[in-house]
Order: sequence, then structure tokens, then C-alpha cells
Amino acid sequence: MDLTLTAEQTMLVDAARRFLARAWSLADTRAAEHDPRGFRPDAWREKAGLGWQGMELPAAPGGGGLGFVETILVLEEMGRVLLPSPFLPTVVLCAPLIQAVGSEAQRRWLARIAAGEMVATLAVAEPGWRDSWETPTLAADGRGRLTGRKLFVPFAPDADLLLVATAGPSLVALARGVAGVAVTRLATLGGDPVYEVVLDGARGEPLGGPGTAGPALARALDRGAVATLAYMAGAAERALAMTVDHAGTRHQFGRPIGSFQAVAHRCVDMRTDLDALRHLVYQAAWGLEASLAVSAALAYGSEALRRIFMHAHQVHGAIGFSTEHDLHLFTRRAKAAELQWGSPARHHERVAQAMGL
Repeated sequence: MDLTLTAEQTMLVDAARRFLARAWSLADTRAAEHDPRGFRPDAWREKAGLGWQGMELPAAPGGGGLGFVETILVLEEMGRVLLPSPFLPTVVLCAPLIQAVGSEAQRRWLARIAAGEMVATLAVAEPGWRDSWETPTLAADGRGRLTGRKLFVPFAPDADLLLVATAGPSLVALARGVAGVAVTRLATLGGDPVYEVVLDGARGEPLGGPGTAGPALARALDRGAVATLAYMAGAAERALAMTVDHAGTRHQFGRPIGSFQAVAHRCVDMRTDLDALRHLVYQAAWGLEASLAVSAALAYGSEALRRIFMHAHQVHGAIGFSTEHDLHLFTRRAKAAELQWGSPARHHERVAQAMGL
């Protein structure tokens, strides 16, 4: 597999890096943790002006006709600055679901997504689940109303469109402001804006026919997993750069600590894990239809991220464990990402099954 970027992909990465260097800082990330919205709408609109929200969509709704790999490249750049954004739930999860199973009228929402006029999110996880890959049990009653709870729904208060995964599995689309929907922000380790959504007789419109969402929803969850790993690969690369810089400037016994083998080899291990992680992420993005590729990336990636940030903290010493240090921002998000799309044990089992074990 050739990991060399094409000229167009290189231009996309360069443009994303320049934009994010100007538009976002780690100080903004800290502020966003205490912002009720959790993201900046002006940055969302600017990304739409760059074509990010519609990059995978066809030309008709204003899309760019690019592939998932290009989306992965942009997410890596977002991860380097820890940009909180509805990009993943809207672009990576909801837009492909609408395109795959939505009616002709519902696919008109895609033009609004591409233009940055619509934020969408997906509600899947339910109370009592032990893993993020379980089957939804929430069901509509005889009058088509939804009653129940969904957990860890990103950017729910600002979502113009809430896609709810129900038994079948099916999908129900709820518009912003519909009666019977209440949201409460959850306190999480990563500081991300995720919410509990309580549905009390909320009525929406089905997305596709009954029971038709299964394959599309499974694919969306795979996309979300790979996209999150790409975001965290960008974060890990930034953490590695911070660690190498610290090892070169922090002195002990009259020399930089990076000159000591015990420190230098930790940085080498970080680099090795990061390169292997990125390889698996790109392979999964190229071969998204293969559950083996996705689960291999998740099974290895969760453990690799744990090792990378453990080494980073060891090299930084006590200062890295301080919440005032930027490394803490990255580590918390890496830990939160570890279980976001299914436990490592779940993905080890998927790989074992794909191997015939």
C-alpha cells in the first residue's frame, strides 16, 4: 500500500493546516470545554466555505465528489489542534446515511449540509449497553412516537436534524424543536459536548423503509470508528512533537534528557506506534467494506494510543500530569476515544471471527 499523498490530497492537507493554524488554538479547545455549545458556529461556516462538509457528496447537492480518505486527512488535521466540531456526526455519520436510505425529499437535506446550514447528529447508544456495537432496542409505539433514552449523542442541542437508531434496525429523523425531546449534557473525561437525549412521545419521519437501515448503520459506525482514530492519530502526532521538543529542551545532569537512551527510546516507540496506527487507519479507510480492516485498526489503535500517551507523560514527568499542561488535553481525549466505538475486546473478537476462529 502506497501512503504517498496525491498532489490534490497534499493541497487539501496544506489548506486544512493553514486554516486551522489561523482559526483554532489549544486555548480555544480549553474554552470550548466550558462553552454550552462546545463548538464555534463561525468556524463551522468557514469549513463549509472550504468545501469540507460536502467533500464526499456528489456534485448535485453541492458536493466535491471526493472519497473517505480525503475526509480522513482533514480529520487528522483537526486532531492536531483538538478542534471540537459537529463534522464527524454530520459529515461522517449522518450525510452518508441520508444518501444511502433517505427518500428523494430527505436527500435534499444534503445540500444544506454541504452549505454549512445544517448540523446533524446520530443517536445510537442506549442505557445498559456494555459495548458500542449492540443493536438498538428503542422502538416507536403504535402511533409512531418514540419514548426512551439515548446516550452520548454529540452536539444534540445544536442539531437541526437528529437521526435516532431504533429497533429493526431503522432510523427516524427528528427536526430541531420537535415536541418530546429533552437533552442534558453529560460530564465526560474527554470534555466533549455529548448529551443524554430523552424522548417522550417524540414523532419524526422514518428514514427509508422499516428495517432497511441495518447495513447502512453498520457502515456508518465503521466510518465513525475509523474517523475517530484518524482524529486521534493527528492528536498523537502533535503529542509526539511536544514530547520530542520537551526532550530536547529539558536538561538534567548538564545535558538534554533526550540524549539519554531511556528517554530517546520512548520517543522512538511513540513514533513506531503512531506510524503503524496511521497505516491501519488508511488501510481501513481504503477498505471500509472489510470489517477485518476496521476492527484491526480499532483493536491495535486503542492500545497504541494508550502506549503513546503513557510514554509522552513519562518523558514530560510531573509537568505532563498537570491539568494546566496541554498534554493533558490530548490524553483525556485519547482515553475517551478508546471505548467510543466499541471496546478493544469487541474488535479483537471481530478480527478473530474474520480469521475463522
